[in-house]
Amino acid sequence: MLWEKQSRNLAFGALAAASILVSGGAAPAADWKPAKPVEIVIGNAPGGAMDRLARLADGYLKSEKLIPGESIVLPKPGGGHAVALAYMKGHAKDASHLMAVNTLLISNNLLGRSELKFADFTPISILYEEPMMFAVKYDSQIKDATDLAKRLKADPSSVSFSVSSGLGTANHMAAVLLAQSVGADIRKLKAVSFESGSEGITSVLGGHVDVVVTPPGSMMQFIDDKQLRFIAVAGEHRAAAPLGDVPTWKELGYNVSVSAWRGIIGPPGLKPEEVDFWQKAFDGFMKSDAYKKSAKEEIFEARYLNAADSAKFLAEMDKQFRDYLTLVGASGTK
Repeated sequence: MLWEKQSRNLAFGALAAASILVSGGAAPAADWKPAKPVEIVIGNAPGGAMDRLARLADGYLKSEKLIPGESIVLPKPGGGHAVALAYMKGHAKDASHLMAVNTLLISNNLLGRSELKFADFTPISILYEEPMMFAVKYDSQIKDATDLAKRLKADPSSVSFSVSSGLGTANHMAAVLLAQSVGADIRKLKAVSFESGSEGITSVLGGHVDVVVTPPGSMMQFIDDKQLRFIAVAGEHRAAAPLGDVPTWKELGYNVSVSAWRGIIGPPGLKPEEVDFWQKAFDGFMKSDAYKKSAKEEIFEARYLNAADSAKFLAEMDKQFRDYLTLVGASGTK
């Protein structure tokens, strides 16, 4: 099961012993810093989880004066991150470019969207994971998670799901696994793709799509305003407060456990001292008050991996996705 507890323990626990930097074994030069403005690239439109992560990191870099010049968050949406990845590839050996990434770093190549593989880039760090929440419009006719499961089993095309960036994302996989778990024909699953989680939420609020599957941070204001309501979480355990009353699919009898991971990569060909600078910067970012506050507000869990461990983690995720995309590829995304 993608990103289940056992897989997480393997990825994070077994990798913790790694100590050699992926970019090489040479001793890093401690005084390296970017000499020009830094770009933190995202593959989504502004407003979603990737955008918030990038802007939070950008704010930290500026507040701690870790960079001598300016820095910006640069959205490059399109092609399920393919446009952004191509942009990063075009800045090989330029350590002033970073990109916030998720599962699409792996799935893009496996889906044939891009010739670029995760190994074509320089891993910097894995930062956190967050639960996949299923939510509906507050006045939706879908009463709860059990009701959704029944509707999906009876007619999988009768329920539409909003997912961000298309096939191969964690939220799309969560919807597919639910359809499979209830015994529905996953080829009839109606998944509608948007460039960001915020666009998908808007579609549900407007009554155009029935269910949104996305991390909780993007939805909390709409939950508080009683415009949306959570019905289930796709995780091994319930989410942290204030979402502790939302049941997991597993406790309801459905084998659905998926969460999203987020990380940072650099372009190809970075030097050891450049990788060392950035991984130390993001290690500090993870320990900052701003990060801890965001983790509490957006309800995600810190899962830090350095550059070497991130490379091994991504290789493990690549192996898992090869199996999962065989299943996901049988379902429909519009």
